[in-house]
Amino acid sequence: MPPGDAMTVRPALLSDAPAVASVHVRTWQSAYRGLVPDSELDALSLEQRTAMWQRAIPRGGVWVALVDDTVVGFVAVGPSDEPDAAFKLYAIYVLPSASGTGLGQELARAALAGQQDVILWVFEENPRARRFYEQLGFRADGAVQTETLGGVELKEMRYRFTATTSINSEPA
Repeated sequence: MPPGDAMTVRPALLSDAPAVASVHVRTWQSAYRGLVPDSELDALSLEQRTAMWQRAIPRGGVWVALVDDTVVGFVAVGPSDEPDAAFKLYAIYVLPSASGTGLGQELARAALAGQQDVILWVFEENPRARRFYEQLGFRADGAVQTETLGGVELKEMRYRFTATTSINSEPA
């Protein structure tokens, strides 16, 4: 991104759903190539993701990062679906073109403000994402699970952020 581009983080609007879906598909296809089977990544549907975000955005907990009014990233958070945690970071993705700009950290700060206990799941074999979460103050809590995508089993690690830590403000 050229210097001077206007960067903004704000709650997502329903009209952002197609752009959020595009970021979701593009970042999965970029970040997980070589980890998730190509057949799974190539089959991701922009239409299905748009419909998913059209349902999710009105419920709240979705924030977008914009550069010059173009969505380049998003985060989705909300009440945890796990009994031992109150809040969960469900997804955070920033396009490669906006990586390293600090927008990921800004998304996390906006979405997690005031939260005391937050969990997330990350693929064990995704060191870049793990470093990002660790720089934010998340730590592996020992819980693991396996997700099967396209017939491939992928180990996931659970990370936790507690009120005793604070979201780091340094760009990853």
